[in-house]
Amino acid sequence: MLIAIFSGVDNAPAQDAANVTISERAIHHIMTRHWPDSPAAGAGKYAPGMTVDLLRQMVDETVENGRSRENTNGRPGRIYEYDFGHPIGIKISGRPAYRLRVVVNDRNELVTAFPF
Repeated sequence: MLIAIFSGVDNAPAQDAANVTISERAIHHIMTRHWPDSPAAGAGKYAPGMTVDLLRQMVDETVENGRSRENTNGRPGRIYEYDFGHPIGIKISGRPAYRLRVVVNDRNELVTAFPF
């Protein structure tokens, strides 16, 4: 099930997920802020057992199958959102998160990816 959360979803064709570059910098950011054991406040967290390989698979699935829209606040790039249909982590509120948000810049590089 695909879910569009915000108005402004434009249904533009998804990028080829194989072309999304996932840098060590992006992985570091995601692990620091969104990994299951991250102490960062105010951020969705992945479920225990998350691995970098699983993260890459989830990013690919989200970009290939999710809804996309332009990034917000004039930032370049796209936001992809996909509902996995089962819990993938927790929301900021502490409730189960079923959806993943992936942010890709205008060079098709991953900026962040987090459960919401």
